[in-house]
Amino acid sequence: MLANEATAMCRGTAAAAEAAETARRTFEEGAAGDTLPTISAAGSIALVDALVALGFAASKGEARRLIKGGGARVAGEKVADEAAVIEIGGGAVRVSAGKKHHGIVMPA
Repeated sequence: MLANEATAMCRGTAAAAEAAETARRTFEEGAAGDTLPTISAAGSIALVDALVALGFAASKGEARRLIKGGGARVAGEKVADEAAVIEIGGGAVRVSAGKKHHGIVMPA
């Protein structure tokens, strides 16, 4: 509720409603929100590369520091291994950096 009101005050009620719907669809239904950053990969992709491609890190070094610091999650699970690889088997995989940055890796 607080996040919705803060977004409405800063960005307007339409942006707050859009953000709330995206969050609901992403985390309750597992769907990809239309406003989430999305990349495509065939088979698998290194987490470091995914974080850079999604715009969550400016470089691979920054992505490695994010992972090492415990700020990266794949499908809701914290990842601590800098060499982690995301397997894109049956569908989209949610990648998060910190609490506010979420994206989707789609099968190519």
